[in-house]
Amino acid sequence: MNRERITISFLAEDEDIIEHLQQIKTERTISSYIRHLIRQDILANPPINNLDKLAEMIASKLSNETLQIHSIQKKPTEITVSLEDKLIIDNLF
Repeated sequence: MNRERITISFLAEDEDIIEHLQQIKTERTISSYIRHLIRQDILANPPINNLDKLAEMIASKLSNETLQIHSIQKKPTEITVSLEDKLIIDNLF
């Protein structure tokens, strides 16, 4: 089995993280801990590589919240996102 090695650096102000990892080392390996966190992140937040899909998800989330989106149209049949809006959304993530 091939292993991939990745180096992670911490800054001086990451003292709290370093202390937490020292505690984790008493229970399990840091590698297994990080793999577990990454798997949780993947399962909870799968990456979205399609800007149209991302825009749809954001619009859906906003419409399900108490925030109201007012539109000129009475009943929009399709959500369209301009290239400028896509770039703004892309820069947010």
